[in-house]
Amino acid sequence: MLYSQVAGQDEIKTSLINSIKKGNISHGYIFEGPKGMGKSDLALIFAQSLFCTDFSGEPCNRCFSCIKMNSLNHPDLHVMNQDDDTIKREDIEKVLESVYKKPYEADRKVFIIRDAQKMTTQAANTFLKTLEEPPGDSVMILLTTNVNLLLPTIVSRCQTIKFRNISKETIKNYLVQKMGAQEDKAELAASYSRGILNMAVNIVNGKDMILEERKAVIGLFDRIIKADSEIIYEVESYFEENKDKIDEIIVIMMIWIRDVSFVKNSMQSLIINKDLTALAQEHSLRLKQDSDIIEYLQSVSDNIKSNVNYKLSIDNMLLKIQEVFK
Repeated sequence: MLYSQVAGQDEIKTSLINSIKKGNISHGYIFEGPKGMGKSDLALIFAQSLFCTDFSGEPCNRCFSCIKMNSLNHPDLHVMNQDDDTIKREDIEKVLESVYKKPYEADRKVFIIRDAQKMTTQAANTFLKTLEEPPGDSVMILLTTNVNLLLPTIVSRCQTIKFRNISKETIKNYLVQKMGAQEDKAELAASYSRGILNMAVNIVNGKDMILEERKAVIGLFDRIIKADSEIIYEVESYFEENKDKIDEIIVIMMIWIRDVSFVKNSMQSLIINKDLTALAQEHSLRLKQDSDIIEYLQSVSDNIKSNVNYKLSIDNMLLKIQEVFK
């Protein structure tokens, strides 16, 4: 495991490396960001760096500690993989039962708790007691999608590190250079990944079906703009059945409208859905110039996340699309 093998998050990697070099290690860290951003990978590499006996900016991958870490068999590494909907007090107690024991081999023990936002109040309070009197040879790393879901008293005792979306170009280069993906497939995957590397990898590997969903959504979009308002009632069932994927559907629509706009302005080289260029050309003839439809779709997505009436939001969105593409 190496920092250089993780795409993006350069500021975070530099900060972690420098903290080790300077001996400025915190007793508690919170790695915050959406799933698939590399939080778990960097937590494990950071742990390996702390155990490595010949660290110099990267784990050496030669010493006994690195060899054991590469097989995840280091006795001073404690990882909680929680599949249940909640992390109970007993789960935390089991993980932390080694906290006040001496490390077996390394100078420190590292505890990684994935999906830390799943901790019940009792579990969080049990964990908090350890943070209030942290042993000097233990490092706690909490992985979470949202730091606001953790107890404020836990957050105040940890160093929070926010993982950012990775640039499209960085993801594309990773897919081409590390995975051997073709340029066009890498371009599509990077564009539809929303800055999440693991999502892009899954798209390329066929584990994420968003590119197939893309064709269905764009086909539906084509029907909507070519029909009258009555079609809204015909397609309502699709949006209701796919309510849990509406964010993904809106992203596909936004990317498609972006492509159509580029075609309308004779900027075909910038479009993402190159395999659907002919349809984009057809739709561009309908698109009103200087439309704010992309910003409107983003506001619809935000409103739905804020629990605004779902059906009303969708109906208004479809009417707006028809208005702009007439």
